[in-house]
Amino acid sequence: MKELIDNIGPLFWVMSFFAVYAMGVIGERLFYFHRVNINSGDFLRGLSALLRKRAYGEAQHEAALLPGPTARVVEAVLSRPSLPRTELRDIATEAVQLETYRIEKNIRGLLVTAMVTPLLGMFGTILALIRFYNQPNILEGRVPALEMSHAVHQALLASAMGIALAIPAYLFYVYLSSRARKLINKVHRAALETVHMIADARMNGLQPPTAVS
Repeated sequence: MKELIDNIGPLFWVMSFFAVYAMGVIGERLFYFHRVNINSGDFLRGLSALLRKRAYGEAQHEAALLPGPTARVVEAVLSRPSLPRTELRDIATEAVQLETYRIEKNIRGLLVTAMVTPLLGMFGTILALIRFYNQPNILEGRVPALEMSHAVHQALLASAMGIALAIPAYLFYVYLSSRARKLINKVHRAALETVHMIADARMNGLQPPTAVS
């Protein structure tokens, strides 16, 4: 490790900062997606049974007990069951937009890491070569081949470290972005299903109360 630090120089610490940041984002997002994962099908079937019995308050309470964006968006829709369908849909859309920020939080930081660390590595390589060619008598070809080989090795280490950090950062960015899109789609679908369930209850003559306790 000490040899690596000596060869790369101060840029080692800059790239290490990005590495620690990326690991923090990956760990936090993986824990977040695990924590908010619920069975949306069972959740919505339970709500449908409660709404058919006009138990709006109980349905809202059940949504409030569950973690994650799906339950929060459904709870937001259930908090205003007396509104027209179009206004309920607007509430659902706004709630989904608010949750989208939470779902995608910090994920783009992995893309920044994947883009910046190779550039830092290349910058380190260029600096190392500049230092090598600034040596006295280098232009006259008086530098031993062993020293030249060591300088090239030193220069390439920075690029290697930058690429080694960029590859996993980008792969996790793609993976977490995919999970975020799937969760956003699930949340949006659950919100619309809730709107339809409330509207269906009205069509069956079960008008909701004007306020939910």
